[in-house]
Amino acid sequence: MATCYWPLNWHFLAWIALVPFLLVLDRLQPGRSWLCGIVLGLVFYRIGLGWLFKLHGPLGGLAVLGLSVLTGFSFRVAKLLMARCGTAAMIWAVPLAFVGQEVLRSETLPRYRFAYLGYGYSQSHNLWLAQIASVGGVYLISFILVASNAAIAYGLIRRRRRSWIPVAVIAIATAVLSVACQPRDDDAHSQIPVACVQGEDLWSPEYVALTKQAAGDPSRPRFIVLPEHTIKEMADEKSATVSALSEVARAHGAFVCVGAHTRAPSDAACDYDNVGLLIGPDGRIVGEQAKAVPVPFFQDGNPATSQSTFDSPYGRVGIYICYDATFTDIPRRLVGLGSELMLAPLMDPERWPVRQRWLHADMAPLRSIELRRCAVRAASSGISQIIDATGRVRAQRTREEGPGVIFGTVYAVQDKTLFVRGGYLFACAIGVAFVGLVVILTFADWMTKLRHPRRAHQPGQASSQEIVHPPTDGSPTPGPPTEADRGSR
Repeated sequence: MATCYWPLNWHFLAWIALVPFLLVLDRLQPGRSWLCGIVLGLVFYRIGLGWLFKLHGPLGGLAVLGLSVLTGFSFRVAKLLMARCGTAAMIWAVPLAFVGQEVLRSETLPRYRFAYLGYGYSQSHNLWLAQIASVGGVYLISFILVASNAAIAYGLIRRRRRSWIPVAVIAIATAVLSVACQPRDDDAHSQIPVACVQGEDLWSPEYVALTKQAAGDPSRPRFIVLPEHTIKEMADEKSATVSALSEVARAHGAFVCVGAHTRAPSDAACDYDNVGLLIGPDGRIVGEQAKAVPVPFFQDGNPATSQSTFDSPYGRVGIYICYDATFTDIPRRLVGLGSELMLAPLMDPERWPVRQRWLHADMAPLRSIELRRCAVRAASSGISQIIDATGRVRAQRTREEGPGVIFGTVYAVQDKTLFVRGGYLFACAIGVAFVGLVVILTFADWMTKLRHPRRAHQPGQASSQEIVHPPTDGSPTPGPPTEADRGSR
């Protein structure tokens, strides 16, 4: 499972990576399935999320343990369903439980949700299949992958020709859906030149100089995006950095989107709001968008109370900040508000491990595919990206390349995908079904214990549940044991 992500990106293994575990799951009792699922989670998340230890220390270890317990719990739910409905239930029970826990951990909590290493993100480099996200989002891809694993495991358990029918059905359905979701040619769209400025902890004049370099390029970028936390003093139209960037925007007739700090209300938890500030071609601030989900356990601003989009001659623009892009709901709401193009200031600090920044970057193409929107992502120390509406990375700059500028073209899209129109409800349905199954199975277990309470056998006493069957040879039925009988026993 870990090899499906960076650095190997062997996305094809996602179709079979769970099969060995599912073969074992069929032979386990429900209690042991939880334990084995936790072990699987510990190995998988320790490899993929080892960087959490460097960022958070013991808290990172607790996060890995919590995710592992949730993974083990999902396999226990699947095993209980298999015990009630038969081994064939594996084909639907395992993907329902596995993806259900993914949805719960990634989308439900307001502040402490965590979407890294979702199984569908393993296909970010398999763009032909990843287009399915435009219908049901990344969790539909997760469901298809896990269902494929479950169907193959079922075929290996049964070892009959008929038992391989689910594998064929899933393969054909996936191929048909992928073909139907392939995007139209984007050459018909009017191309918009854009640029990303990459740099971390630079002096204000250095950021302004890089912005001037971007604006003066022969491609004449219409949008220039700078990283999150570029302006760390309280920003307004009178602040020095904002004034200098406004001059650049006015001189070149471009929009400049910059990550900045603005003053928060006095009763807020953090003394600043972490915003994306949009400066128009006239040098004035068009608007700002605060970060919706600040990074947990960091001083990262206050959660946004609302989302907005902004008009431009090139289409309506939406802004999301860094961590917000790891969730499906925040960018989706911007498209619902009419956004035709996405701008994203990012902060992946240079001191953070390289695996973290690549996992973060590999989630971005799935957002563009879900929404069919181009994204311009400027990261502090990489990975800065310009991504088109099909999820293809048109330009990229890594941490190793250092501060600088990248250029590319994007286009505005007005159409809304099936995911935006209602396909996102697939994840909601999976999450609700998973929670509902947990409640039903728990209630059924309680009822079983109430109907058949366990009574301990005390030494020298017969069980009150013992049933005495009459002998079949015509001899008299034995009565209850005497004191002598008990002594002999």
